[in-house]
Amino acid sequence: MQQKNSSDNAVGEDLAALSRQALQHFKDGRLQQAQDVCQRILKKKKHSGALLILGWIAHQQHKFEEAVERYQQYLDIKPKDAEARYTLGLVLEELQRWEDAIEAYQQVLTINADDVVTIIQLGNVFHTLNRWPKSIALYEQALALQPDNVLVYRHLGASLQKSGQTKKAIKCFEQALSLRPDYVDARIKLAQVLRELGRAEEALAQLEQVIDLKPDETEAHIILALTLRELGQADRAIEQLERQLKTKPDCGALYYHIAMIEPKQELIPVVEKLISGNDLSNRDAVYCHFALGNIFNGGKSYDQAFRHVLEANTLYRETFSYDSKEDSQVIDRLIEVYSKRFFQRTRQLGSASQLPVFIVGMQKSGSTLVEQIISSHALVYGADELHALTTIETSITQQLEPANPYPECMSLFDSKMTEVYSTQYLQELTLHCPTAMRISDKLLGNFSRIGLIKTLFPKARIIHCQRNPLDNCISIFFHFFPELKCSFELKELGRYYLDYQRLMSHWHKLFPGEILNVQYEELVTDQEAISKQLIDYLGLEWDEKCLDFHNNERDVRTSSNIQVRQPMFKNSINRWKPYEKQLQPLIEVLQQDCRLNGLENTAHT
Repeated sequence: MQQKNSSDNAVGEDLAALSRQALQHFKDGRLQQAQDVCQRILKKKKHSGALLILGWIAHQQHKFEEAVERYQQYLDIKPKDAEARYTLGLVLEELQRWEDAIEAYQQVLTINADDVVTIIQLGNVFHTLNRWPKSIALYEQALALQPDNVLVYRHLGASLQKSGQTKKAIKCFEQALSLRPDYVDARIKLAQVLRELGRAEEALAQLEQVIDLKPDETEAHIILALTLRELGQADRAIEQLERQLKTKPDCGALYYHIAMIEPKQELIPVVEKLISGNDLSNRDAVYCHFALGNIFNGGKSYDQAFRHVLEANTLYRETFSYDSKEDSQVIDRLIEVYSKRFFQRTRQLGSASQLPVFIVGMQKSGSTLVEQIISSHALVYGADELHALTTIETSITQQLEPANPYPECMSLFDSKMTEVYSTQYLQELTLHCPTAMRISDKLLGNFSRIGLIKTLFPKARIIHCQRNPLDNCISIFFHFFPELKCSFELKELGRYYLDYQRLMSHWHKLFPGEILNVQYEELVTDQEAISKQLIDYLGLEWDEKCLDFHNNERDVRTSSNIQVRQPMFKNSINRWKPYEKQLQPLIEVLQQDCRLNGLENTAHT
């Protein structure tokens, strides 16, 4: 018996020595030696230290699945190790296993409820998942423990901004800056919120401070240039971008934004040389090819233009997964839920406010021009693209989803919720202009939320911007819209366009005469008649300033902000024609629905 105990002790001492040896190898960066020693240990015994070190090695080598397995094996032996469980959460985030990561962090907090680092990280996961009420609560919990934590103020501000609580978001960013005036990220976030509120001059002041603090901060230079462009100061915007190019000559985004303001032919050899090397990241290469495509298009070198734009779209399409069938299924569900019967039940629930005006449609459909015209009216404020309705949709989903996902959960929507969310939206609108009689929201993707809009605001005006389908799609294909996943492959773009038209047809059938269609080609050929139709639809008296829309000095945040500061021009009509040969995959898809405006005539002219 004594001999067996001596043998066990020797084995234990041997394993402890090997474990220390493995740890030292790991600390010194000798990962293979550390791994070999750990494997020797595990052949003798399921040793917690060896499992943990193997987890660290796999984590460091980005072998995340293996790291998860090793950490979980370790935690089976040492379930109370909060630090290891936190590290497990980080690896699960790398794998985008969000719910498992949430569980890991919550288990850490059962061990130590005041672990601020874990509270913040859990808040970050909820923010990533757009579960802003939960991220806000966690950030506030962290601030109660560390009231001077500037990082948390910045995170809290971001969640408040996303959830539509703009005033509170601004206060958070300002509080972070009062604690740390050189906090560049918080100052950039503050500038972005000010831009969204139309306070462009204040945003400029913040961005200029960022550049003073950190002259090589490319993001600040780009946002500053975009803000100048919004204000109609295109020359200054280009100067800003070109100045930063001297510091970052391989930054594709800088070339792209210059090309979208002015397609300078002299940039062609510079950007071509850049993409001929092998040092560009995927994102920089995407930006460079988009830049060249638009520059060659400006010079009417159409084959070269399309070649580069196709390469840009193809490169970016490789970076994410997307299935157009899923979009089609969402449209099917929206059509099924938002039925005539649904609105018979909810029609009396909504707000009577006529303040909101929703401008919807596809990107590059003439929506910026429409908003510029109506916002030239003395009683109309153009708020550009607002995300308040997206936030409300997310909040409704999180509130009702335990019963059903969105939109099916809308069967549980009641008068109290209608009042809460319509009030929330109106409060966001009035932040932009408290005195306006009409305020427009030009988030074009709201075409999928017309059911929600009509639930909250039965009397809201909805302007649907349309354009020749081929002109519309080719314009989208030449722009970089990362959020529009369908836009990087022609057939996928065509299928999305068909689904969009199918849903709009459904809304028109549900609300006959309540949605105003504005055809871009009609607007540019008969501006006065269509402009008067728009103002009449808004229920307002005619204002002659609407004909001089190009003199409207409001800041415009979309990619068409240069064009709307010029008198009406028609050179965007039939833009697709030089690309007819390359657009055949798109044309074949779109011709599946010959109801599309003008396609059956234009595709062969």
